[in-house]
Amino acid sequence: MTAWQRIFCRGLGFILLGLGLSGCERMQAPQAAVGQFFPELRVHLEDGREAPLELPDSRLRVVNIWAIWCPPCREEMPSLQRLADSTANENLQVIGLAVEEDGYLLAEYLRKYRIRFPVVRINREQAESRLALRAYPLTLLTDPHGRILARLTGAFDWDDPAIKNLLLRLAQKQDMTPSDIEAVFRANQKAVAERRQQP
Repeated sequence: MTAWQRIFCRGLGFILLGLGLSGCERMQAPQAAVGQFFPELRVHLEDGREAPLELPDSRLRVVNIWAIWCPPCREEMPSLQRLADSTANENLQVIGLAVEEDGYLLAEYLRKYRIRFPVVRINREQAESRLALRAYPLTLLTDPHGRILARLTGAFDWDDPAIKNLLLRLAQKQDMTPSDIEAVFRANQKAVAERRQQP
């Protein structure tokens, strides 16, 4: 919040207090919103140590926040791995933030299903407060400077050529609006839902 917003909020707070109301928090932008920088996070590494999350520089990042107990999360993991494999030589990095307390359980899951892209653990409280996580899975696309380009809720088929083409365009620093990005992913979800309804 800027200095003038704090001054305004302070004055508004006295007015609201006089009216028996409260709150200026609503004026603050939501955490991890499109256009903001990816927030600083503490994560648990594979060896159990806690450390700041370090996102790779100069790359488009596909940051997927998921949980083992979430069926749609598990369903999209193999296609996320294929995306990571097929774009290994591109300016793009797939990263997983697993909301999981048990490091051993996560390691076993990743080994069993051959998930090789970087995955670290994050606690649920931090995911909900710093990333505004309300539903699983959540994917944040960030540009090479760490600015959030899109917030995408729900699972996707990452094998979709339209999604891969969009990500490669973003990785090459081609400008796209958040609504254009979202449209591609929503079309993907619609197509997946229609395929499931077919006999």
